[in-house]
Amino acid sequence: MRGKWIIAVSAVAVTACSGGSESGYLSSAEQSAQEGLSAAGTLEQLIRADSAGRLLPPYRAVAVDDVLSTATKALDDLESEPPPGPEAAQVFGRLHPQLQGLVATATEVRDAFGDGPRAAAADRRLSEVRDQLDAFVRSRQ
Repeated sequence: MRGKWIIAVSAVAVTACSGGSESGYLSSAEQSAQEGLSAAGTLEQLIRADSAGRLLPPYRAVAVDDVLSTATKALDDLESEPPPGPEAAQVFGRLHPQLQGLVATATEVRDAFGDGPRAAAADRRLSEVRDQLDAFVRSRQ
């Protein structure tokens, strides 16, 4: 009887310690991409509202920090486990720099608010990142 328990516990331990399935990883990566795309779109709307004078600075700061938090979480979720297979590694290689770019650009946008030329340059970079994330999400549907 004792041997059966050891085998059962060993099987559970191996299952718990092994990486997730490739399909599970891909699903999680796609969710991270969608979260990043949503954050980029929200940030674009905040930039438009701010440039039109419809955004108060205290709200702007909180909203941009929330977007940055969402973008960072999407990146952290993607990095939380190594890709378990070749397709997952390919997805990671494509999505990881896009999410890194989103976090960097969101930080740049936050720091550039109120500085017209810097804000415009950050907005252009944000549009590029958003377009890349949008293309990734569309390619996975």
